[in-house]
Amino acid sequence: MTAHVYEAGRRLAIGAPATSAHWLEDQALFTLGDGVVLVAGLAGPSKRIEAHNGAILSAALHPSGKQIVTGGDDGQLNAVAPDGKIVALANLRKWVDHIVTNAALNLIVAAAGKQAIVFRDNEEAHRFTHASTIGGLALDPKGRRLAISHYGGVTLRYVLTADDSGVSLPWSGSHLGVAISPGADYVVTAMQENALHGWRLADKLDLRMDGYPAKTRCFSWDRRGRWLATSGAESAIVWPFVGKSGPQGKAPLQLIPRPEKLVTAVAFHPSEEMLAVGYSDGALWLARFADQGVIELDEAGEAPVSALAWDASGARLAVADEAGRGAIIETP
Repeated sequence: MTAHVYEAGRRLAIGAPATSAHWLEDQALFTLGDGVVLVAGLAGPSKRIEAHNGAILSAALHPSGKQIVTGGDDGQLNAVAPDGKIVALANLRKWVDHIVTNAALNLIVAAAGKQAIVFRDNEEAHRFTHASTIGGLALDPKGRRLAISHYGGVTLRYVLTADDSGVSLPWSGSHLGVAISPGADYVVTAMQENALHGWRLADKLDLRMDGYPAKTRCFSWDRRGRWLATSGAESAIVWPFVGKSGPQGKAPLQLIPRPEKLVTAVAFHPSEEMLAVGYSDGALWLARFADQGVIELDEAGEAPVSALAWDASGARLAVADEAGRGAIIETP
């Protein structure tokens, strides 16, 4: 494996562990473990917005496209704009562990404890309650169907229908993060026991994807839904979802292996078959599918990469780690 460090962009001293990264036009927004949203671009001063009284646990782009929605261990659900304006949407009285949004329907769904709370036009519409704590949320591309992972599997609900009883996708064990494929053909969850489980929605066919040395905490689909990249191993594990049975009976790609270093973050390029891969030592690499080339975008630091996001054009990456080191990188 040959590579070089690609040096173009800006180093950031974030000052606290990063929990996520997002882009609003040419500004990167990092959510942090001290309750701050850090706003930065390639040039000019960065801005620190005190958004929560405690750690920010979850975040997503606001349906307006002009803010982000943040959830904290203070129970607060906020809309935070880059200029520093904060709108308090609700206090859910429990940790807000997961947030998903959809712009077309002006929809926000937040998970707190056993409840998925649905907001439309920034106002609470209804709640879905489950028997166990919610492990993850995902919306299909149209924003109409909501996947909720929990102990024992996944429940699918039509998110705008308050009395929808849901469709069960059962599988024993504790299900953490959840992802829906871009074509809404598959649902995949990360399991407590270092494996993935999936379902083909047409017939509820079970799909088992195991062999991970650690838990999968990050998913990324390519834009066409042909590949699902995951963290949790010494290389980026990328499962093929081509053909009628998806990854069933197929081996995954194993991209950019680095012995004794775990992949902690993955993010597909928004339009090309390129994958950004962050590691437990803070390094960041880029894999190109077309020529199987790899480029080292950032050298190792002190802590695992915990936030990774492309801008809409795919020209820049926002990256940050658990030690408060961050960067905006202009990609080749």
